[in-house]
Amino acid sequence: MSEAYGPLARVRRFLLTETAAIRWWSLVVAAELALVTAYVATTGVIITEPRYVVYPFVWINVGLWAMVRTDLPVVEGRQRAVATALAGGYLLLLSWAGGILLLGLSGPLPGGAVSSVHWNIPGWGPTVVVGTPRVRFSIIPFKLVGYVAMTYLVYARLLDATRAVLSGVLGLVSCVGCTFSILLPLIGATTLFGSTLTGLSWDLSTAVFLLTVALLYWADAVGAAVSRRLG
Repeated sequence: MSEAYGPLARVRRFLLTETAAIRWWSLVVAAELALVTAYVATTGVIITEPRYVVYPFVWINVGLWAMVRTDLPVVEGRQRAVATALAGGYLLLLSWAGGILLLGLSGPLPGGAVSSVHWNIPGWGPTVVVGTPRVRFSIIPFKLVGYVAMTYLVYARLLDATRAVLSGVLGLVSCVGCTFSILLPLIGATTLFGSTLTGLSWDLSTAVFLLTVALLYWADAVGAAVSRRLG
């Protein structure tokens, strides 16, 4: 194999083209590390499970990176309206399944009307809890960024689908790379893992999140590969 096309050459070309992005993300990671260090030094918190400090920033950084790198297709007004409505419903469903949105459907929520801020370790906090006896939001920063990122990617894929098929539902079902990846995060957002594998719930949820973002980000490539396989 020619050296110009070898693995090291590809890595070199990648580093050259992504120098600015690498520099910016290095600054972001350094700022996050400084925030955690300052919080620990100020509060005296002892970290016994470092991965639970890292996971929130994995969600935040991967989510922001995927949104920044994903361009929205240009479509007509009606197609955009269909995609917007479906993506909005998806975000509400994710928020409800993940505990950000609480609804008192069968009766008032405990505690009545609330409004509070909890200064947890960065990534997990500050957690904002606000709402009425019937509707309450419990906003954890990394969950919010993660769910918004997945919704943004779903929205981009729906625009792709509706550009080919006017019906958002039919377009979504016809997109091999989209359907599974759009349904997948609902598994990680629910308490299924928490009830059966308590010690690994966030490990599994983070893995599901990363897999979902990867599938949505590379949906076209995934769909093409699956189509070739099905032949």
